[in-house]
Amino acid sequence: MRTDSTIVVDWLSCYASAIDSEDPLAVADTFLPEGWFRDVLTFTWDLRALDGRELKLDERLHLRPRWNAFSPRQGQGVEGAFTFQTPSAHGRGYVHLLKDVDNEWKAWAVCMTLDDLKGHEEVRFESTRAFEGHAMTWSDVLVQRRAKIERDPHVLIVGGGHVGLCMAARFKQMDIPALVLERNARIGDNWRKRYPSVTLQTPRSHHEMLYAPFPTTWPLYTPRDKLADWLEDYANQQDLVTWTNSSIKGKPIYHEGLGRWEVSIDHEGIPKVLHPTHMVLATGQLGEPYMPPLKDTHRFQGEILHGIHCQRAQAYTGKKVVVVGAGNTAIDICQDLCAHRAASVTMIQRSSTCVISQEALEKFALQVYPLDIPQEVSDFRFSSIPVGLRKKVAQGMQQEMWEIDKEVHDKLRKGGLSLSMGPEGQGAALLGYERVGGYWLDLGGADLIASGAIKVKQGIEPVGFTEHTLILSDGSEIEADAVIMACGFHEIREVNKKLFGENIINRTREVFGIDKEGESKGAYRPSGHPGLWFATGDFWVARSFSKPLAIQIKSIELRLTK
Repeated sequence: MRTDSTIVVDWLSCYASAIDSEDPLAVADTFLPEGWFRDVLTFTWDLRALDGRELKLDERLHLRPRWNAFSPRQGQGVEGAFTFQTPSAHGRGYVHLLKDVDNEWKAWAVCMTLDDLKGHEEVRFESTRAFEGHAMTWSDVLVQRRAKIERDPHVLIVGGGHVGLCMAARFKQMDIPALVLERNARIGDNWRKRYPSVTLQTPRSHHEMLYAPFPTTWPLYTPRDKLADWLEDYANQQDLVTWTNSSIKGKPIYHEGLGRWEVSIDHEGIPKVLHPTHMVLATGQLGEPYMPPLKDTHRFQGEILHGIHCQRAQAYTGKKVVVVGAGNTAIDICQDLCAHRAASVTMIQRSSTCVISQEALEKFALQVYPLDIPQEVSDFRFSSIPVGLRKKVAQGMQQEMWEIDKEVHDKLRKGGLSLSMGPEGQGAALLGYERVGGYWLDLGGADLIASGAIKVKQGIEPVGFTEHTLILSDGSEIEADAVIMACGFHEIREVNKKLFGENIINRTREVFGIDKEGESKGAYRPSGHPGLWFATGDFWVARSFSKPLAIQIKSIELRLTK
């Protein structure tokens, strides 16, 4: 009987022969008709996923072949990792195999990615005990390194959130001098300024920082302030060079002939000018808070604010509050208001929302990111399946998802909420990746809606105000002391135009959303403007794609690519 390893080894042999033959049909024959291939820099120096030399099995712990954990036919396939070489790089790959109609093992999904440039491999840790023959202490070394980077950073990273810090940590280990610019007073303040009840929605194994797994005593779900402090500590632990209380002044100028930027910065009130070769915008996928243009806001005698500025639900005890929106932020605020005894809480839902229970999300997340598997392994496995393929699988599981959360959904429908699995039936996880909205994780909100503690006005939207009411599109009015807008944000592209000017940003790709191949439209890949990159996404995205971005920047420095 063939073992998992021999199945994968035999397929790798056929696949390698097909690649060597340079025959596209031979390569295609190693795939199922519905199979996908994901290329991360191996063939195109870009992120690609297409529908439809020597390779070696990777037999390291956790990467050895095993029966398939994620496929349309769970338990009926085999998956495993492999390594390969190119003239200039080390690479690795992952394959998911299923049997075809002729009982032959064929690829359902293959991912190949460059892992390191030869001679410029990522350094895992400092291996020196004595610096300059004991003439320098570790503190001396840090001061010297910091001063050099502050004088002349190769990369300027704008944004000191989890994405910017992951980028900086990866760049440091790949000998790419990088300076992080953060406008807040402290690293982590972008989380401290969110509403107090914010807790990350996925288990801790999913939202760890690069190179820094949480202690085993860490809560399964990380609260806002704990994460903020961890990010601040992370910057110190990783010896990152950060400038807080710092922002760009004026519009950066790119000198085409020199291949460098000219960036004026206000650093703690002191003007500075830097000339980085690359700028990485890690300011998020979302722009400024969106406030819908409503009539007669000046007449309203109550309070109008965006959900991002709702810091203390206690301030609304005994008051009538309307929350406009039906996503994660909206339901969290509604629950906080109920817990702090608001006189009434009404949610305005314009269209429909995808709602998943914590139990369902936790089960899925821990299958993909088990607590006992190293972060890097889980990232590699998860990233090996193109987003477009994951979307197809999710669309085929709609009925199963409805059945799993039937109890929660029945409660929400009882309270008048309209439900869906997303506009394309992709479910909550893909909505989070594609749209960063349109769904919520239920943590008791269904019970409050079913009981009437949270009232739902569905299929309408606000249009204006009187002195004491919010006017809705059906002509009805709701009495309110406060109206909280939890209806999203402007696109980050508009914010970037203000920062860089239209001439530069109009040369770049769209950043938000995914392209027809299921890859990020503009993040972690050439933006369209030289020396300008975008880095966005949640924790696993930042960890996984910091390496491809670093390799692209390093390859330009080494003149392997333009």
